Parts: sequence; C-alpha cells; structure tokens
Amino acid sequence: MMFLIRTAFWLLILVLLLPTDKDQQSQIYGTAQAAVSDMASFCDRNPQTCATSQDAFSVLAQKAQYGAQMLMGLVEGQTNSFGNSLPGPVVMPSGAGVMPVPSAVPLEPTAWDTSASQDTLSPEDREAAWSGPGV
Repeated sequence: MMFLIRTAFWLLILVLLLPTDKDQQSQIYGTAQAAVSDMASFCDRNPQTCATSQDAFSVLAQKAQYGAQMLMGLVEGQTNSFGNSLPGPVVMPSGAGVMPVPSAVPLEPTAWDTSASQDTLSPEDREAAWSGPGV
C-alpha cells in the first residue's frame, strides 16, 4: 500500500513539472541551454579559480592513491604473514617522499575459556514473567 502512495506522489510531482504549452516548453529548454553554456564557459571567465581547483583536485587524487596503497599494503601484510609487519615503506605518487608504514597488529585467535561459568542470569531474571489476570 505504501508503495502505491509513494508512486502516486512521484507521478504527481512529475506531472506538475511538465510544461503545459509550446511557449513554456521553449522557455524551459532555453533556460537549460543558458545554464549549460554558462557552466561550460566558467573557466574562461575565472581562470585562477579553475587553476586552483585543478591543483586541489590533483592533491586529493594523490592522497586517495596513497591511502589506497597503504590499505593494500596492510591487507597484503595481514594475509601473507598473519601478524608480521607490513612490507617496506610506501612511496607517494608525486615522488615527494617516502613515508614508513606502521607495523600491523598481530591477529591471534582467542582461546575459548571453557572453565568459566556462562551462567549470567540473576535470580530476578529467572522469575516467571507476569502473564496477566486469569491465567
């Protein structure tokens, strides 16, 4: 039932957004074309902003690549040697330097303590729950 209500809602929104006549349709298309051409010529009007954002994006891409290399080194170190340290240092893509990768924490299986009691219920927990009148 809720699916039908949501579907009807979105269909109503779609119908409200559709143009009613040719003039309104051409006005909507003209506005969309103007917005696209304005976005396409943004870097021509603001070259400094585009250069700065391009530099910021390249730094972001380098950091993402470095993070992915660290993660792959961690995964490979854990799966290959199951607890030994990671392989050597990771070189940043830009060649700016070498950053050592910290050693991994060993993953040892925990032994199950069978001698300890697993009974954690208190006497109040063991009492029967109230069942209501007439039971």
